[in-house]
Amino acid sequence: MARISRRYVIHAVNASLLATALAVPAGMTVATAEPRGTNRGTAEAVVRSTEPPPSDPGEGPTTTPPTPSPSEPGEPDSPTTSSTAPSNGTSDDATSPTSGETDGQTSEPPPEQETETEAETDETDEVTTGLAEEKEQVPEELAPAVDTLLGIIGALDTPETSPQDREGVIKSAENLSTALAAISDPRTPPELREQLIAIVKQVTSTLEVVAGSGVPDEERSLSILVVKRTTSALDIICDPRTPEELRSRLIALVGETNYALEQGEERGLSGSANARPSRKADTVQSTSMLLGSSADIVHDRRTPPKEREELAEVSRQVSSLLRKITDPQTSRKERSAAEKEMEDRTARMKDQQEESASARKGPKESLGEAAAVCSSAIFESVRDSSLMGGLRKLVPAAWEDEGVKDFWKAEEKSDDQLEVLAQLRNNERSEAPFEVVPLITALAELVPRDKLYGTLGGSSLSCTQTATYLEERFGVTAGSWLTRSGG
Repeated sequence: MARISRRYVIHAVNASLLATALAVPAGMTVATAEPRGTNRGTAEAVVRSTEPPPSDPGEGPTTTPPTPSPSEPGEPDSPTTSSTAPSNGTSDDATSPTSGETDGQTSEPPPEQETETEAETDETDEVTTGLAEEKEQVPEELAPAVDTLLGIIGALDTPETSPQDREGVIKSAENLSTALAAISDPRTPPELREQLIAIVKQVTSTLEVVAGSGVPDEERSLSILVVKRTTSALDIICDPRTPEELRSRLIALVGETNYALEQGEERGLSGSANARPSRKADTVQSTSMLLGSSADIVHDRRTPPKEREELAEVSRQVSSLLRKITDPQTSRKERSAAEKEMEDRTARMKDQQEESASARKGPKESLGEAAAVCSSAIFESVRDSSLMGGLRKLVPAAWEDEGVKDFWKAEEKSDDQLEVLAQLRNNERSEAPFEVVPLITALAELVPRDKLYGTLGGSSLSCTQTATYLEERFGVTAGSWLTRSGG
C-alpha cells in the first residue's frame, strides 16, 4: 500500500486551501486540446508530422511510399495526446469576476472559451469532411469502407456515448485517413497500396463490430482503445523513411490484432452484456491490449530504432499467434499449440515493452504534466468499475451519489492538483480538482509495475516519472512503480 509521510501532509494542507471541490454541469467550459486542422485529400496530408523519421538517418527504405510534406514538422502525438494534453490559455470555471455566482454554477461558459462539446463537434465535422473528400480519391472498392466509417462516427452523436469512446473512434478514423491518403497517392508502390487497402477494410470492419450496441460498455471502450493504438502505427507504415522490415512487421501487427478483435466478438468469445466473458475472451482482450501497447511504444518517436525493431518483431509473433487462435479454420490441436506458444512469446513481449519504453529519450515532464499524462492513460486503459472502486474515497460527493460512467481524462492545474473530467451515469459531464498525491497513489494500486507497460504503453514512463517526483519531494511511495521486479 502507499505510504504518505508527514512531510506530504503538511504540504497538502497548504495546497488544499486553493482547491475547489466543484462538479460543473454538462456543457460547462472545460479545457480541450487544439483542433488539428489538417488538409486531407492530398498526398501531403499523408504524413501529419506526428512522427519524425522512425529510423536512423543512415537507414534507407526499400520502397518509396509518398513523400512527406515539405512543411515544418509539427509536434508528434504522444500516446495519449488526444485525451491527456494539458490545454493552454484556459482558466478555472469558478474564477470569473463577473459571473455573480457563488458556487461556480454559471448558466453559460465565458464567451472567450470553447466548451468541450463544441470542440468535439468541430473535430467530428473535420474528420467527416476529410473522409468524404478522401472517398472521392480512393479506389472504388474502398468507398463502402469509408461510408461505414462515416456511419460509425455519426452513431457517436448521442448523450450516452462516452467521451473516451468518441475520442477513440475519431482518432482511429484520423489514423485511417493517413492510409487513405497514401492509397490515393500515385507514388505509393502497388504492393504497399494493396496492403493498406486490406488494413483499411479490416480496421473498419473491426470498428463496426467492437463499437456496436451489443458489446458491453467497458469491453467496448477497451476494444476501441486497441484499435486507436494499433492504427497509430499507420504513420510509420506510410512514412517513406521507414525500413521495409519494420514496415512489414507493423502491417502484420495492425491487421492481425484487429482481425482477432473482430473474430472474438463475432464468435461470441467476449460473452454478452448479461454474461461473464469466457476465459478465451479474456485472453483475446488482454493480449490485444498488450499488442496495442506495443504499437503505442513503437509509434513513440522517442523509442530508439533498435528497441523499436525488437519490440515490433516479438509483437508481430504474438499477433500472428493470436490471429491463428481466433481463426475459425484453425483446428483444436493447432489452437492448443498456438495458445501454449503465445504464452511464452507474450512473456517475452512484456519484457521487451519495458526495455523499449525505458530506452526512450526526451525531456523530463514537470510533476503536474507527468501526473496528468499518467492519470489520463490509466483512465482510458482500466475498467471504470475498477476506477470507481479505487477512487471512491477521493471523488466528490456529487459524483459518488450519481455514479461515474466514464473517468475521461486529467489536465494539469499545478504540481499539486489535476482537473479530472468525467461523465456521470446520468450522462452529464463534470469536472473537479483532485490532489495529485492521493490520486496517484490510489491509481498505482490499480496498475502495479508488472502490468504498467503492457497496460499504458508509452504513457507508462510518465507514471514512473511521477512516482520519482513523489518519492523525492514528499517521501511518498506510489505502489510498486519504482520497483523493477514489480513487487
